[in-house]
Amino acid sequence: MKSTLGLALTLGFAQCSTAQIKAVNSAEYALMSNTVEDLVIAKEEIDKAKLNPKTAEMPKMYLVRADVYSRIAGAKGNELLKGLTEKAGLEATISMNKFFQSTLPKKDDDLETASGLAGNSFAAAFNESTPYFNSNDSLRFNELCIYYGELVALYDKLDTSMSNNLANNKITKASLMETYAQVASLHTDKATRIKIIQGLVDQGNVVPALVEGLGRSYISMGDTAKAEACIRKALVTSNNDGAMFQVLVNHFVSIGKEKQLFNDVDKQIGIDPTSRLYYTRAFLYESQEKYDLAIADYKKAIELDEFNYDANFNLGLALMKYESRKLYDKRSAAQGAKRKLVEQELINLFTDAKKYLERALDNVDYSTTDQINICKALKSACLEIGDASGAEKYGLLVKSMEADAAGK
Repeated sequence: MKSTLGLALTLGFAQCSTAQIKAVNSAEYALMSNTVEDLVIAKEEIDKAKLNPKTAEMPKMYLVRADVYSRIAGAKGNELLKGLTEKAGLEATISMNKFFQSTLPKKDDDLETASGLAGNSFAAAFNESTPYFNSNDSLRFNELCIYYGELVALYDKLDTSMSNNLANNKITKASLMETYAQVASLHTDKATRIKIIQGLVDQGNVVPALVEGLGRSYISMGDTAKAEACIRKALVTSNNDGAMFQVLVNHFVSIGKEKQLFNDVDKQIGIDPTSRLYYTRAFLYESQEKYDLAIADYKKAIELDEFNYDANFNLGLALMKYESRKLYDKRSAAQGAKRKLVEQELINLFTDAKKYLERALDNVDYSTTDQINICKALKSACLEIGDASGAEKYGLLVKSMEADAAGK
């Protein structure tokens, strides 16, 4: 009797198990025909399987569901799928992630299939998310957070071929996380905003864009101390990375407390002396009216990077505003040959200032206001050195830009 009962129980379990996966198998079978009509059938079957508690969490169900929905997303223009394609790509990616996250046993064949299907699901969700960036819907960033959360989670499961293809299109995990941080920083719910970005950072994604987004989120809630603390923690984790330090600089600038940065900048220069850091310290010196030190650091910044347009801009102005004062005072106290020597020093000074300002004017990214201010300074420098044609040239440029600005 024991033997018969045991066999009966075994048979009963097998029949029950088969019944549980029938809808999953039907969906998978329907996909084999590769027709839209059978794709609709596959969707109906896999949706049944998702609603059935017996199959709802099966890895195989998620795998087939990802396949079904990625195909639906790819055929969204077909009339037979009208009304069935909304967020199909997202559903495919969610299902694919659920498959990989499941702790239930998975067959080797399913794992091998999943590697290829992951790329299809990723592409479906990525393409589906793109229109949200151009939408006027106030909740579009909330939706994008859902998409990018799934895309970031799935990226590591992509095969080498898909990863390389994405990289060729400048889509990497770093770029995905950067976009995720950007859209998360615009989420309508501040708590959700912080939860998403803090979660990314806690997972070891200590990259400047994420940390800056987290800091801004804390600032939006009025917690500047928390913002500073999370940035400083990330700075330590990154071994005082220069790009991460710039996040700290941006933080203090955004709250109008740049002067508190001086010791940090001074220390960072000792660790990683870059053109940007010397520019930043020069700016801080200038705000403290330590003009000689500011000019020296602006020059050092340009020495390290001649195309540091901000340093060129500020140095040109600093020479004209501060350094010239000494020479004017010196000239007023001099006579004869000594006076002529001072006048030559002034010409040399304004010639140098003109050179730096002209380099700054090469920056096409400057605003019209900045370009006008540079041209005004260049006109003054030309007048000081007796360059009438140069003064006329920059004067005309100022009038032209001001007219264009007024016309807009």
